[in-house]
Amino acid sequence: MEFVGLVAIFTIYVAFRQWMQHHRRVMIHRERLAAIEKGISLPPLEQEVQRSSWNVQRFLFWFGCVDIAIGVGAFVALSVLLSFPPNQFTRDIPPGIEYLAVIPIAIGVAHLITYFMEARRGRQSN
Repeated sequence: MEFVGLVAIFTIYVAFRQWMQHHRRVMIHRERLAAIEKGISLPPLEQEVQRSSWNVQRFLFWFGCVDIAIGVGAFVALSVLLSFPPNQFTRDIPPGIEYLAVIPIAIGVAHLITYFMEARRGRQSN
């Protein structure tokens, strides 16, 4: 029950933030329309867009590291479980299942490759 409550609180928090961002964008839109009607030069919108945009590069790096850590942890944990003789906990685990942990490792490596390629391309364009 506690988990359901935490999920509900988190969902309400995320929904409230989205609602606030939406109303902020509506307010900016109304201000810009009023400025156009009065013939005033428009304030630069690029600063607003840049300030509210997410840094995708940081997420790529973060998720790459997290995926690799999860994959390595799962591989080690499953390898240790399967190294003991079969008992009531491990008898239903098929041999070789630890190699499924290579999937999140590969996804993490792909995220890191994308991160480093984008960072390199960004340095070359500057």
